[in-house]
Amino acid sequence: MPSAEGLKYKKIWAGDMDTTVQLHRLLLFSLGEGTYAADVSYIREIVQDQQKIPLPNAPDYIPGVFNLRSDVVKVIDIRRIIPLSGEGTKKKIIVFVPENDSSTRFGMVVDEVYGIMEIPSDCVSLLDRTNTGIQNNFMIGFFTFSLTGFLNQSSRKYATGSDEVVWIDFEDMIQTIIDEEKAQNIVFRLTALFNPQYLFSDNWRSIQNK
Repeated sequence: MPSAEGLKYKKIWAGDMDTTVQLHRLLLFSLGEGTYAADVSYIREIVQDQQKIPLPNAPDYIPGVFNLRSDVVKVIDIRRIIPLSGEGTKKKIIVFVPENDSSTRFGMVVDEVYGIMEIPSDCVSLLDRTNTGIQNNFMIGFFTFSLTGFLNQSSRKYATGSDEVVWIDFEDMIQTIIDEEKAQNIVFRLTALFNPQYLFSDNWRSIQNK
């Protein structure tokens, strides 16, 4: 679940009534045909995609590492395991905040990064994450907005619209990658998140039957 650092509160006035609206600060980005969001409290910085040093025996979705100042960042590239539509011309790596100084640094390759938006909580449809029997595939919830409206304003505030966004739980994703037992089904969960239609394809079935 998003940490308290990714939330703030703002007073609004409705007539003579004083109400409090909860705002989520989310980074918006694209990968393939989808638009996604993530809590900014889990994001350290955004850097340009770059040459990576391969890692022996690493899973297919980790093409290698690169040096970011004094840190080594292990890169996750979803396109290595899931067919997605055309790549963006401004590929970026979202670098995550590590749990502590000794933790492995991770980053994920995305097509485009649009910026940070504050979205009111009542505009988000949150998944029921209390039911542990339901696999959420790294999804916190969904919302719609206007990407054009968001990009065409200097304040980058939430703009109503019909563009669909999936709110991703980066913390859950990284914890799953680190945990060897949980990581066994990560390819399925990532595919269900970024390209669920592929799960019904002959290519997916042939891979699973190998």
